[in-house]
Amino acid sequence: MSSAGSDGLESASDSTLCTDRTKLLPRHDGPHVFPNTPLFSKLLRHAHRRRLAIRDLRSGVEKTYGELLSDVLGLRAVVEASLDPQVLKRLHGGDEIFIGVLAPGGYEYTVAFLAVLALAAAVVPMSELVGYFHGSDD
Repeated sequence: MSSAGSDGLESASDSTLCTDRTKLLPRHDGPHVFPNTPLFSKLLRHAHRRRLAIRDLRSGVEKTYGELLSDVLGLRAVVEASLDPQVLKRLHGGDEIFIGVLAPGGYEYTVAFLAVLALAAAVVPMSELVGYFHGSDD
């Protein structure tokens, strides 16, 4: 609902201003579909150009954008299949779901980070030091 201001311009009501823009759009999902966000749109544009996306010197991996996005879809499917049905329901309902990523920096981390984003969840990056501080007896 709109109301005219003193300057004659229309302004949105407070409830419209507080609405998450993703709730105003139809669902955009499927096993081979990425979220309709600027990040994934840009990655898809680069994939069509067959450019190198990442060179992980530590592991010796070089991947194009197409290969990266293919790996992201694969990991997203694995993670989604492992989630509890209640979590999936909340995720598809638009609730904020946080998923931790614990991986060494490089290609594995990049794939995991993007896979969580592709699920429309929030990434919680974790360090290998977490286990040291919380799980060691030393």
